Amino acid sequence: MNILVDGRIWSLYSAGVGTFFTGAIMEWAQQRADDTFYVIVPRGIDARYELSDMPANIKLLDYTGRFPKFLPNIILLQLTVPQLCRMLDVDLYYSPLPYMPLMIPSRVKTLVTVHDVVNIEMAHTMSWTNRMANAFAFGRSVRRAGYLWTNTEYTRSKVEEYYPRRRAEEIFVGGAVDRKLFYPRNLSDDAVSELKARHGIKDRFILFVGSLEPRKNLQFLLRIIPDLYLEHRIQLVVVGAKRWKESALSSVIEAPEFPRESTVFCGFLSNEELAALYSTADCFVSAALMEGFGMPQLEAMLCGCPVVTANNTAMAEVASGIDAAFPVDGYEPDVWKQTILRVINERPKVNPVQLMQYDWKLIVNRLLTVI
Repeated sequence: MNILVDGRIWSLYSAGVGTFFTGAIMEWAQQRADDTFYVIVPRGIDARYELSDMPANIKLLDYTGRFPKFLPNIILLQLTVPQLCRMLDVDLYYSPLPYMPLMIPSRVKTLVTVHDVVNIEMAHTMSWTNRMANAFAFGRSVRRAGYLWTNTEYTRSKVEEYYPRRRAEEIFVGGAVDRKLFYPRNLSDDAVSELKARHGIKDRFILFVGSLEPRKNLQFLLRIIPDLYLEHRIQLVVVGAKRWKESALSSVIEAPEFPRESTVFCGFLSNEELAALYSTADCFVSAALMEGFGMPQLEAMLCGCPVVTANNTAMAEVASGIDAAFPVDGYEPDVWKQTILRVINERPKVNPVQLMQYDWKLIVNRLLTVI
């Protein structure tokens, strides 16, 4: 089988969708060694994906420099995909984002992944360029795709709610984390001290991993961290959220009464460094308003780190019934502080058996029986 893949997410780093796509396509290519995967990368691969062990049956179609830089990637795909489907005798077109170019030959099967419905329920939190792209492509692609794949049951229910009329009657559900990257690191005392010193961490800390999108609700954590730091010397370590000085967070962090040393911004880190922080943190915390999956929660737990998370959307699904996950209803600051302190003091153990379903080997194997 020849499979043409929209790989534009590899050209523009995304810790969420990009990590999901990488884990899925790598395992898929390994399980189907006789198939050929032609992955379109409009502007080369971002080095942060660390793709040194790419299977030989993944062929990159790199369009770097062949189109004007100002040309949006979705237009580039529209110009190339129909022709490539014919030239490469493609059997299946896979897009890890809800965008299918027009004029794909009718004989070609189509598979689209939907990660969330942020563009519908929280469109005001997105950039205008993303809103335009979604307005143009999201609904049409979801309705036209021959096969649909969502990361969680929560996202599946939302797709069914908003798109009751669609070509794909059944929706495949499955999402995972790369277990080769995220597992407990048994660091020596010296290694832990060095890790903390490298990032300016003094002692106990809670970990946040995510962007500055308003729906991630980092501002709420910044409201409760001063008390946790001043009374218990617990710091907040933020991974992934860059350029906070140019965001609404600057007014909080730069306020005279905010204890600046209570919060550490690390920016983007390698997977190895992130896994080390997960393995060292006293707990992982997410107060997001909406998530389509909850990947950092899973990464944390697979590294042995307990989780305090908002009890909503897909996060409630991921945390439900898990010994080391503590969902919190609403956003009452005292409830969150008490829950965090209890988790840090008790340090509950992660039960790996409860996370067995989040495994790319199992998910891709199920996917292949469908398509």
